[in-house]
Formats: sequence, structure tokens, C-alpha cells
Amino acid sequence: MKKIITSLLFGTILCIVPACGQSEKNELDATQKAFIVSRFCTEVKYNFVHYNNLTYNWDSLCITSLPSLTATQSDEDFINGLKQLCAQLHDGHTFIYQTKWSKNSKEWLRPFPITTKRVGNQVFVTSVHNSEFKKQGVSYGCEILEIDGENVLEYADKHITPYLASSTPQWSDHAPFRGYELTNAKGTKVSRMLLRTPEGRTFTIESDRNIPWDIPADSSVFEYKVLEGNIGLLSVKSFLTEDFHRDEFDKIYEEILKTNALIIDIRDNGGGNSDHADYIIRHFDDKPVRLGRWSSRMYIAAHGSWDYPQEWFTESPDPMEPVKDKPIYKKPIALLVNATTFSSAENFCVTYRGLNRGKIIGTPTGGSTGNPIFIDLGFGLGCSICTKNEWDVDDREFIGIGIVPDIEVKENTDMFLKNKDVVIEKALEVLKDSL
Repeated sequence: MKKIITSLLFGTILCIVPACGQSEKNELDATQKAFIVSRFCTEVKYNFVHYNNLTYNWDSLCITSLPSLTATQSDEDFINGLKQLCAQLHDGHTFIYQTKWSKNSKEWLRPFPITTKRVGNQVFVTSVHNSEFKKQGVSYGCEILEIDGENVLEYADKHITPYLASSTPQWSDHAPFRGYELTNAKGTKVSRMLLRTPEGRTFTIESDRNIPWDIPADSSVFEYKVLEGNIGLLSVKSFLTEDFHRDEFDKIYEEILKTNALIIDIRDNGGGNSDHADYIIRHFDDKPVRLGRWSSRMYIAAHGSWDYPQEWFTESPDPMEPVKDKPIYKKPIALLVNATTFSSAENFCVTYRGLNRGKIIGTPTGGSTGNPIFIDLGFGLGCSICTKNEWDVDDREFIGIGIVPDIEVKENTDMFLKNKDVVIEKALEVLKDSL
């Protein structure tokens, strides 16, 4: 995906100060709700790239949903109902978001100052940004067992998954636990979390969301180190424009050139701007790199009046040129992915495959990309609709499937409990065999 805003990574709008939130009172009447639903359904009909693949009649679904949506008792219920309607499209880049927020900033949506990750059927804390939470024992590797008395997986199934924009089962299973998504709610909402330390001690924390973020997050999207055998490990956490600084990569690249092989880790990379993804790829081959083709729906009113079938614009981009005035890294490479490798990070996988330089290792990716259009639905709501279908360099589909790795290796809890990453270990094994 070429252009994306931060919150797109979760398939919903994640609101952190000073972002958006919910209205203080219910302001939408039945007529306004009907307008919003009708506008959304129409925009999907003309813009959604996968519309012709729907296995049901979209118009019928919209008509049957309209009475219950217009009769909702609150704006919040209406918005959640509209999100559930949107979720029936099963697309990770097609979702509903709010554009109007409360004057009372304490009501804005925000998460607890922690990030999380699901591994198997367990959910772990990956970072903490509040000193009081740290004093109470919250740290990297703590397992979240319950939220508000509900098992953490059941909590997500009830409160997050029904409204989630998703193209694949693996994204639905893992995205609710990615980053800040799990605890996102009104700032005034008090929640209680039951946690367990890596040593086995259980404890409870309780708080609203309006608490200080007094421990800053790591500002760099890059992590780099050299492993045994002089094999570099480059982790790229995001391709978002506001986070991605090419000069940082350029400095790291000077060190990468000294290694015998390289592991590129884009697990949990939710995407951003594919130009940044392409920038990295262009350092790894001195020949033009193949790119996958794409298509988008076309509508010409006169053709519609003549009952023409659906028309398409299709493009097979010219191969991407390597970087100039830099040495090209020609040593063995392995790429690591998982279910929350998403959007332009999946485009990175596509172009990486075009290099034919090494294996992709991990589990199938999130299976969604596609350059969405953002539409104002009026009355404080908007929608994102996927406009672009894409194929990999060998003309295989991956939307709704995910990029399938060459070698499947599932992450396990050892990465939190034993500081042992089986996916990296497999990559080291593969690369050492190639040296």
C-alpha cells in the first residue's frame, strides 16, 4: 500500500491523545443514520475492488440491516453495528472510523500504556510505558490472563473481533492482540487485568486509560545486531512515513555490508508506505527487481447504460531499479514473517520473492493490501474502502490468503519465557547451510 495512516494498521482507528474519540451524547437521528448507511453501501458498490467476488447480494444485506441500524439506541451502538456490517466484506483495508470527537478529552479512546502480542493461545506484554504499571510488576514477558474477569481470548472475541476488518483467519486471530489494540477503550473506562510473571506469580492491576505515558517508546523502527557466524539481524517494525527514516537505514546498511549473511525480520510489521519497503529491497540486487501486477475497477456511466460487464484497469509495473552509487549486498538473505506482517510489509514480501535471494520463514502473513480510498460519510463518520487487487511476481493471489512462507515455523512462548526465538534459529540454520 502506498499511502496509509497510522491507525490503518489495526483495521480500525486507534485513538491516542490527541486523536479522535466518541461523542459525549447521542446526536444521530434515524434519518442521519439512514443516510450514513446508504452512503457507505453505495460507496462499497462502486469502489470496493473485491465487490464482484462477494458470495452474497450486498444490496440485500444493506437493506435488511437498515431497520436495526437506524433503530439503535445510541451512537455507539450504531457505529458498532455499522462496523459489523462492514466486517461482512472480509477485507483488512475496508473499515469504518470516526472523524468527530468529544470536547471532553477524558472520553477519547485510548489504550493502556502497554503493547501486547499473541503467541499460540497466550497473550504477552511486549512493552510498558507507564512507571506505575512497572512498579506494580508489569514488564516484558508478563502474560495477560484476564481482562475484566473474562479470559483474554474470550474478551477479544467478544469486544474486538466482531468489529475487526480482516481478510484472513490468521489476521482475525492475531490482530486484536497486536500493539495497543487489545485495551483500546474510552479513557474513563476502568479495567482490571490479571497477569502472570515469567516466574509464575499472578497479580492484578486496575486503572482507567487516562494515565501518564511517562516512559517513552523506542523511536526507531529499526533494530540491528550481529549474531553468531557474523550473520546480521535487521528488524523493521514499520514502514510508516512518520516513523521510517532512510538515513537510519543507510547507517545500518554500512554495517550490514560487513556481514556474511542477513536475516530481515518484518514480523509484526503492519505496513505503511511501500516506497520505504522498496527502498530497502533495492539494496539487495544489482538487476531490476520484478514487481507484481495490480488491478482496480473502472466505471463509465455510458457503458453501464449499455450493460457492459465490469471493466478493469490493470497494470504490470516496470521492474524496480537497484540503488545507485552504493555497493549491493549479494550475500545470503532470509526473511521472517508472521500473521501480523501486513499491507506494505506484504508488498515487501512480494518484491523480496522477485529477488530470488533467499527463503521466507515463519507463518502466513495477514493477507491484505490495496491502497484504500477514504470517504467522508458525513455526521462524524468516515470509511476506508480497498480499491486495488494485487498479485505476487509469479501472478499468484495472496489477498485473502497471505504470503505463504517457504519454510513454516510457528513462534512459541520460548521467545518470552526463555529468550529463545525458534524462527530466528531456523533462519540461522538455513543461512549457515548456504555459506
